[in-house]
Amino acid sequence: MHTRRVTQWMVTAALAVLVTAPPQGQEPLRSQLVGHWRLVATETIREGEAPVATLGPAPLGTIIYTADGHVQAHLTPRERPKARPADAPLAEARALARYTAYFGRFAVDEATRTVTHRRDGTFVPGGRDIVRTIDLDGSRLVLTTPATSVNARTQYTRITWERLPSAPVAAGFTAAARREVAGTWALVDHRTTLAGGEVRQNFGPAPEGLFIFHPDGHTAVQIVNPHRPEVLPESAAEADLRALHRTYLAYFGTYDVDPATKRIVVHTTADLNPMNTGVDQIRYYSFEGDLMYLQPPPAPGAAGGQQVSRITWRRVR
Repeated sequence: MHTRRVTQWMVTAALAVLVTAPPQGQEPLRSQLVGHWRLVATETIREGEAPVATLGPAPLGTIIYTADGHVQAHLTPRERPKARPADAPLAEARALARYTAYFGRFAVDEATRTVTHRRDGTFVPGGRDIVRTIDLDGSRLVLTTPATSVNARTQYTRITWERLPSAPVAAGFTAAARREVAGTWALVDHRTTLAGGEVRQNFGPAPEGLFIFHPDGHTAVQIVNPHRPEVLPESAAEADLRALHRTYLAYFGTYDVDPATKRIVVHTTADLNPMNTGVDQIRYYSFEGDLMYLQPPPAPGAAGGQQVSRITWRRVR
């Protein structure tokens, strides 16, 4: 499993550097993209019609480009049903699937001013590579999809982002403490030990995922079981729709670290499971070389017992 992943990273790393050089004296677009961006608007532009805000007037979202070539994106309406996808009625479960999430690597073509997102995981199944035209103006970034023809009219989507400043530090924490866990982390293993000793791998035996802890205090994570239905949420049968939710984890926000208690607190801005949106999520951490082990507080299990999850991540260098 790890050999396959390393090979993929080597290939996509090569892709990330095969770009056309920028004009002399101009900072490369790739460097300008690196950082955290807050979603401002997503608009469908159709010839002869007014733009349509596809995720509402004040959507939630972030896109993160790392200096090591990784990308992670989250986009969702601000208003979603307040329900767990596993328990929600079918109509609400479909509404909860209005959450665009994907992760992977990126490459920039300076000549065409385009960025290619090479997706290793995506909540809504689809093609691996997506291309966006880049328009940068100070702290604003506009990514535009390729134009298509719908009923003989040109149509495309315009996604506007705003660069995020460093996240404020919560009371009782320090900005310097974030450095202990800061970095890009690839998923190695995700397992839960039940009260009776049974071990479950909730995302399968070979899960994939990416956790980004930026030194500026922003964070985002996604985990996927790659063996999942290849169907679209809006047309999926109920069993497949539930499986799409069950096999994907995604949330983003800011974080603080307490080295004394080995505790990370993620202040969640949005979560694929809306019951966790706005909630502080705690993860206890430890290191072993390039491995980081994250463990949430024990959760109630069957017959009054407890279950404990342990998620293993490898630092991307």
